[in-house]
Amino acid sequence: MMSEPIGRILIRKKIISEADLKAAMERQQQEPGKYLGQILCEMGFPQSRIVRAIFSNNKRKRIGEILVDRGALAQETLDEYLLEQQALKKKGVYVPLGTLLVQRKIVSGENYLSALSAHFSMPVVSLVDCRASAALQRQIGEAFAARNRIVVLKSSPRQLTVAVAQPDPVVFEQLEKAMPRDKSILFCLAPPGEIESCLDQVYDPFRKNNILD
Repeated sequence: MMSEPIGRILIRKKIISEADLKAAMERQQQEPGKYLGQILCEMGFPQSRIVRAIFSNNKRKRIGEILVDRGALAQETLDEYLLEQQALKKKGVYVPLGTLLVQRKIVSGENYLSALSAHFSMPVVSLVDCRASAALQRQIGEAFAARNRIVVLKSSPRQLTVAVAQPDPVVFEQLEKAMPRDKSILFCLAPPGEIESCLDQVYDPFRKNNILD
C-alpha cells in the first residue's frame, strides 16, 4: 500500500484546507527546491503541527527505510542495527537509529541528514559561513538555545528561522508557544558539527538567561 501524501494527511487532520494545499503546490511548482512542509510554514502554518502529523502517520517511511531506498544502507545492515538499538533501549539507553549508524560509521552524516530532511520535510542549510548572533539567540533564550542545540539564523516581523541538528516536535511546540501570535518559526536542519561551531561563537552553553525557563 502506498503512503498517504503529506498534503492529504494534513487535510485529514484539519491542519490545512484543500485551498491551502492547492496554493502551496502552486508555489512549489514555482520554487521546486522547497519542501511542501517548508512552503506551508512560510504561509504561516505551525511547523510543529505539520511535523507531528507526518511523524504520527504510520504509513510514512522511517529513516532506515529511506536510507535503504536510497542505496545508502543494506537491508541486512538495517536489521542488524535495529536489533542493537533495541538492545540499548532495554538497558535504558535510547539512541536514534540515524545517530547510531553515523556513530558506527555505517552511513555518512550527509546521507543521514538528507534522509532526515526527507522524513520530516525540512530543508537542510549549511552553517559553514554562518556567524551566530547573540541578539538573535536571545529571541528564544540563550539557555534554551544551548540546551536544545538551536541556532537562530534570521528574524523578521512575521517569521523566525532556526537551525537544529535533530528534529524534536516537543521543542518545536515550546518555541512556537513562546512566539507572538502572528509570528511563525521555520525549522531547518544543519550538520551537528556546524551547529556546535556556531553556538561556540556566542556563549558558554551553561549560562542561565532564558525566556522559556
